[in-house]
Amino acid sequence: MHKAEKRYEIGKVSDEEDAKQRQVKGILNKLTPQNFEKLFAQVQDLGIETAATLYGVISQIFDKAIMEPTFCETYARFCVQLSVALPEFTEDGEKVTFKRVLLNKCQEEFERGKREEEEAGKTEEDGIAITPEEREIKRVKARRRMLGNIRFIGELYKESMLTERIMHQCITSLLGEYQSPDEENIEALCKLMTTIGSLIDHSKAKAHIDAYFERILDLSNNPKLPSRLRFGLKDVIDLRNNDWQQRRKVEGPKKIEEVHRDA
Repeated sequence: MHKAEKRYEIGKVSDEEDAKQRQVKGILNKLTPQNFEKLFAQVQDLGIETAATLYGVISQIFDKAIMEPTFCETYARFCVQLSVALPEFTEDGEKVTFKRVLLNKCQEEFERGKREEEEAGKTEEDGIAITPEEREIKRVKARRRMLGNIRFIGELYKESMLTERIMHQCITSLLGEYQSPDEENIEALCKLMTTIGSLIDHSKAKAHIDAYFERILDLSNNPKLPSRLRFGLKDVIDLRNNDWQQRRKVEGPKKIEEVHRDA
């Protein structure tokens, strides 16, 4: 992955651009699989005509997908259609494409997740003690965002918006050091493998996949991990052994009223 590009920031854009981003947010707040085509047309009609607008739109799509993971497939489809519909832009003499900005945003969110995990473990900030309750709130927030990001990355790969090489980079990073496994990373790994395992488990990648599952098997027997995570890892192993066929049906996207009711 490449270094993250400059991104859309409120306060550093014109009033016109700010108003456009608010309109995008309003449209995305209503997006469901049922009204997809109608709302996609509304975003197109707003006119994404500059790199600054593109950065803002992608940033908002990421925020929505991460915080509403049941709609990840819908937001991934939204990205596919935008990438086809939008032209290339030029900024500082360089080409700016939808896929390039999307890739950089994936990397940015991945790094942010790691940073927020580290910050959630701190016992003080600027010399001021952080209570266990405050640390737990930070930890839960960081975990939710990281898992949402991983799921969205997986859905983007399924839509051919990200490459298989990037998926292997994510898996390698999440596996980390066996001697000191990171619980949040293990949970994210299970989520990612469940999402994309059937697509990356092919003959050309067999050596890589076999190596991953040797580590996964070791981790599933690691007494230092909570039983919840060990069972999650065993579920991934079972899934592969079952040719990546879920033994029970996975729920699809809910209607927006159901999301708000369950929140």
